[in-house]
Amino acid sequence: MFRKPGIVFACVVVMAALFSASAGAAAPSDAAQRQEEEKAADKKLKELNKKMNELAAEARKATGETRAEMNRLYEEFKKQQEVASKDLEELRKSTNETWGKAKVNMDKAIENLNGLYERSKAKSKEKGETK
Repeated sequence: MFRKPGIVFACVVVMAALFSASAGAAAPSDAAQRQEEEKAADKKLKELNKKMNELAAEARKATGETRAEMNRLYEEFKKQQEVASKDLEELRKSTNETWGKAKVNMDKAIENLNGLYERSKAKSKEKGETK
């Protein structure tokens, strides 16, 4: 009679060990995935910054209203870039529980920066067409 509870207990211990081992194996994968997404966000921010700086150089060649609008968009880009940098820092510091929200904020910041870049690019093309 006492042997059966011992067997049941042993099975429970073995199953618990197997489940904890598989849960432990999944954690590094999640951490690796998080790290990859953080690197991708950082890379995207750097790419957008480089592209926007190139457009800012073109804005110096523009005149009148086009130049003023491109400069305004550049200043807005720089403000949004500060926000995105803070969002990236929050993403890096986030816990498993807060990472999802931090990721959404980071994605939104990149989307905003990309939109500002695209509007600046369109303005730059207007400058080229009016020459």
